[in-house]
Amino acid sequence: MRLPIILDTDPGIDDAAAIAAALFAPELDLQLMTTVAGNVSVEKTTRNALQLLHFWNADVPLAQGASMPLVRPLRDAASVHGESGMEGYDFVEHQRQPLAKPAFQAIRDALMHAAEPITLVAIGPLTNIALLLTQYPECVFNIRRLVIMGGSAGRGNFTRMRNSISLSTRRPPRKCSTAGWRL
Repeated sequence: MRLPIILDTDPGIDDAAAIAAALFAPELDLQLMTTVAGNVSVEKTTRNALQLLHFWNADVPLAQGASMPLVRPLRDAASVHGESGMEGYDFVEHQRQPLAKPAFQAIRDALMHAAEPITLVAIGPLTNIALLLTQYPECVFNIRRLVIMGGSAGRGNFTRMRNSISLSTRRPPRKCSTAGWRL
């Protein structure tokens, strides 16, 4: 049986590989993608995610999420990923659009309508997840586990040990780590 997942991402070049893995791993069932500001603005991460879904001909709904961290200005990683977040990669034009609802509501709807708990995979700042828990705390019971990417082992985007995820999401990890689920 395939593991149902929701992927919350801020696609720059690094997340493109993770998106491909989630789409093509036979053991995973990618049910929803959501975007968040991080590597670049949420408008750019959403455009990048839609371009990648189109490129891989993937029929996965996508919702645009938070445009700013909860408590501080956005400090992006455009110096690492390029101004677009996918510097050096050109994609064909497409007509794909994100869902009309914000990411935290799309995540809530997917969780509440799922036949079984879903694993959340957050590879961008945790802002959307913190908003979900703040607005819909009952959703925690429909989450199998939270898998996160953050930090650095010797080379971060902003300091030697801090990447853009851990730097831009100081409060959301506290909210997420006290939610009562398996991390």
